[in-house]
Amino acid sequence: MLQAKKHSTMFINLLISLISLFMAIVVGAIIIALLGSNPFEAYGALLKGAFGTPMAWTITLTKSVPMIITGLAVALAFKCSVFNIGVEGQLLLGAMAAAIVGAHIKLPTFLHIPVVLIASMIGGMLWAFIPALLKEKRNVHIVISTIMFNYIGQYLVQYLIMGPFKGEGAALATKAIHDTARLPKFLPPPYVLNLGIVIAIFGIFVVYILLNKTSIGYEMRAVGLNKHAARTNGINVERNMFFALLFSGAIAGLAGGIEVTGSLGKIVNGFSPGYGFNGIPVALMARNNPFMIFFTALLIGTMRSGSLMMQSSVGVSQNMVDIIQGLIIVFLCGEHVIRYYLVKKPSKGGKQHA
Repeated sequence: MLQAKKHSTMFINLLISLISLFMAIVVGAIIIALLGSNPFEAYGALLKGAFGTPMAWTITLTKSVPMIITGLAVALAFKCSVFNIGVEGQLLLGAMAAAIVGAHIKLPTFLHIPVVLIASMIGGMLWAFIPALLKEKRNVHIVISTIMFNYIGQYLVQYLIMGPFKGEGAALATKAIHDTARLPKFLPPPYVLNLGIVIAIFGIFVVYILLNKTSIGYEMRAVGLNKHAARTNGINVERNMFFALLFSGAIAGLAGGIEVTGSLGKIVNGFSPGYGFNGIPVALMARNNPFMIFFTALLIGTMRSGSLMMQSSVGVSQNMVDIIQGLIIVFLCGEHVIRYYLVKKPSKGGKQHA
């Protein structure tokens, strides 16, 4: 009976996510029509840009990789009731660590790639450490501190690119990493799909096992479900929230490391179009389910990849993708508010059942 209830809940959650997506697409279509364009042509161009050619397929998958990983970072923290909004900053610092180690240390390929990716995870974890410490020691709200550290991280990386680690030439970029630190590509140029997609899929299984098959994952989920009940049962709530934010930061840093070692080969100023922020709708639509994150990240990757074709062929701005993402979050949040008030709705006579 419990298993049937679990499956029913999963189905309802999936249905709500699909309805939210559908409503966002419909409202997006209305906005496109009001702006004087044909929404069917716009969405058709978007899909063609994302999947119209083999090259488009590989670009879409490549753009989805950082969002799979940032979605996992957000979901892991959310599972422990930690609202890590600082994934973008942690990604940037992870990318910076990867760029430094990849360019200034030379190792054989079989060592260099793992060392660079581990460095990126350490960079992301260290950037999450201060908000985690502030929460544990001074009870500083995680949302506020992580948002602030996004901006600090952004300007710190800009300073490092323009100053101590600036590469040769006029471009605002770091020195290119060594070839021994580059992730192997699956197809010859100009195709861009690389080993990052395999690492992202492997990460899905790692996060699932961590959350569902380990004692620390059990404690994190217990804290996420009910902090007071978890504390009553002897679980150290503060410690679990601390480590959840550190693990989340490490995963976010890995996303930056894969971007540097895979697609970019160095850090270019403004290289991230908001991959860390995109992880939030990815995790919300997936209901923090690691396996569903693959599909929701692919959806956002599709919109990102196809938006240029939509703009060039139909004249609808690429920013429409951001509007649709925002609408998805609005409808998902609206669902949570409605569900909350339905549960809290008092019975007839003004009394509420215990």
